[in-house]
Amino acid sequence: MTLTVPWLIKEFIDILPGKPSSQVLFKYVLLLFLVSLVLVAGRYGWRMYMFGPSRKIEFDILNQLFKHLLTLDRTWYLNQNTGDLMSRATNDLRAVREFFGLGVLILIDAVFVIFAAVGMMSWVNFDLALRVLLPLPFVSFLFFYFVREIGKRHKAVQEHLARITGQVQENLAGIRVLHAFVQEENEKIKFEQLNKEYINKNLHVTRMFGIFTPTMIFVIGVAAMLSLWMGGKAVISGSMTLGSFVAFNGYLMLLSWPMMGIGYVFNLTQKGLAAMGRIQDIFVSQSELKLPSEETTLVGEMGDVEFREVSFSYPAEESLGLKQINLKISQGQTVGVVGVIGSGKTTLTQMLLRFYDPTAGVLLIGNRPIKEIPLQDLRGLIGYVSQEPFLFSTSIRDNIVLGRSSVSEREVEEIVRIAGLSKDVDRFPDRLDTLIGERGVSLSGGQKQRIALARALITKPELLILDDAFSHLDSETEEEIFENVQGQLSKTTTLIISHRLSAVRRADRIIVMDAGQIIEQGNHASLVKLEGVYANLFQNQLLAREMEIFL
Repeated sequence: MTLTVPWLIKEFIDILPGKPSSQVLFKYVLLLFLVSLVLVAGRYGWRMYMFGPSRKIEFDILNQLFKHLLTLDRTWYLNQNTGDLMSRATNDLRAVREFFGLGVLILIDAVFVIFAAVGMMSWVNFDLALRVLLPLPFVSFLFFYFVREIGKRHKAVQEHLARITGQVQENLAGIRVLHAFVQEENEKIKFEQLNKEYINKNLHVTRMFGIFTPTMIFVIGVAAMLSLWMGGKAVISGSMTLGSFVAFNGYLMLLSWPMMGIGYVFNLTQKGLAAMGRIQDIFVSQSELKLPSEETTLVGEMGDVEFREVSFSYPAEESLGLKQINLKISQGQTVGVVGVIGSGKTTLTQMLLRFYDPTAGVLLIGNRPIKEIPLQDLRGLIGYVSQEPFLFSTSIRDNIVLGRSSVSEREVEEIVRIAGLSKDVDRFPDRLDTLIGERGVSLSGGQKQRIALARALITKPELLILDDAFSHLDSETEEEIFENVQGQLSKTTTLIISHRLSAVRRADRIIVMDAGQIIEQGNHASLVKLEGVYANLFQNQLLAREMEIFL
């Protein structure tokens, strides 16, 4: 419709020498008004049918991205930065949306208008159009010269923005540490330096467009100069009407916006491609865990757990975290695991949760290789409490019932009692509905561990793994909670990892680990009589406890 305006003006000017009536003049005015109305409706359509789908594309990509992130394993996340992932899901995705919205809109508009305007100019006066448009191919050479370099610079900008996001995320997560060590000013300086570098990288992109866009405008200006000179002479000589001359220049001026628009689209395209490339890096990443086929039958209960010659080494590490582990845990048995830091205790539990797969050997659950058990089914049978549990920034209740879709108030209260949380809950202003802040910032270490324990217990697990889960509690509270758990889950297989031997004394069997190997195993009494590593640890801790009582 925009392209009809210069032609209507041409017709209007060409009839003026004939002194037309007011009705004829009014016809052209009305036509221009109707064109304006169509343009209003068309621009509304832009918003609805071009910008709207770009938002839906953003919605779909973000959903697929989050869904894919949940499938990736711990090995992949060890090599990632949370701030960088957040930047890809926000800043990079916004760049993709802008390309699919405004970028595609301008691209379609610019290409259509350029071809149509050039066609109309050729229709009005082919010889003049051929001469006037002679400088335009120079823009194509300019375009292909800058395309690769601008793409590289946009990628550098996106990556640096991810570094800024990462720094902010780390500083906010560790704000208490920064305050404790009086590092506020140092972090301000680091952040300022990152921002200065970000500005410089953006200026590298801007400098390229400082050449590209003005050059295109200059080429259009040269074309307009040629049009005025040659077209003016044609009008004077009578080979071209004044209306045609005005229409020709009108179409030439219509080329100005598309030519500048191509530069803008070029910018959005390079930015969007760089951003989508970074998002695509996540999509092509795959979990190293080989999942069983969908036809695999679900496991009904945990059964016996058996390690057969299991060895494991962490990625990028030469030494083995586990060395030829042979261990069988009968269903319903309580097993304690002790050893010095780095002996392989936690690695043993991560094999059971299948955070990693063994490098060698086989791990069996109910006489069935763990790799043949659906991952969701396996982890649904396991309750896990770590030394530093992660709590969500919601209520205590929501954190506890995380593993259950429907649970009664009575069950929650019972689990709270078993986990030793009743007295603490009574002191909170809204009891179980009290909000605990990000990562449970308002709670003590012991309260976090007991909420995590309640969260594990409420799922009624077949296997309960307590990885130093009572480290923030005193010995008396630890013993009380352990008795509650044993009474509640008498048929549950329990694996207790602890530095404190008081937590494992009542276990059916205790294994002692060192350098990824099992060096001793038996019950408490037999290991003390053995006078080995366990006996030395027990004597040292017994002496330390007596010293605490004495002091």
